[in-house]
Amino acid sequence: MKPTDVEISRSLNALSTTLREQRPSSFEPERVEQIVTGALAGERKMLARSTGAESGELVLSDGGALVALVRLDEGKWAVERKIGAQGSSWALPQPAHAQEPG
Repeated sequence: MKPTDVEISRSLNALSTTLREQRPSSFEPERVEQIVTGALAGERKMLARSTGAESGELVLSDGGALVALVRLDEGKWAVERKIGAQGSSWALPQPAHAQEPG
């Protein structure tokens, strides 16, 4: 079962917050999966893979689509969402001021 957009956002927020608080010195796929799975009430919907000593990625466990990139950048952990909001009627990118001139 694929995670919802809300579950993805919640998981990435939990991951970002935890990594920034705990400040690990390297990317640990097992720990990253624990954090994400915990944010999903124990459901393992995403997998973590290392792409280097200080970087990795999250992918969907159902199909392998890239969800996010995770990296240690200048001493701070960054989590960058790569999967868009699917089928959302409200989570669509819009210009900051899309109103017509009045």
